[in-house]
Amino acid sequence: MQPGRHENRSATALAVMLTSLSRTELTLTENISSGGARVVTRKHWSLNDSLVIKSLEGGLQSEARVAYSQPMGENVHAIGLELIAPMGAWRTEEGRGS
Repeated sequence: MQPGRHENRSATALAVMLTSLSRTELTLTENISSGGARVVTRKHWSLNDSLVIKSLEGGLQSEARVAYSQPMGENVHAIGLELIAPMGAWRTEEGRGS
């Protein structure tokens, strides 16, 4: 676990939709936890930007804050998202029996 992180993340690629007042993007996660996610994006998001993340493979939806942005290549970034009051599960099967 990295310093400042309160829980382990699972290396999982899930389809998600990121939405802010000015843009919407369909993309994939690199890893997830109940409190956050690392997401690959082709759009520039700034530190502390507010957005909504919605899992396209489950019922999770949450307001989120961009905790970091790292360049991965030309026009590709990885952003760390801190989930604020998440509701639902990342995947449909997580809601069963848990």
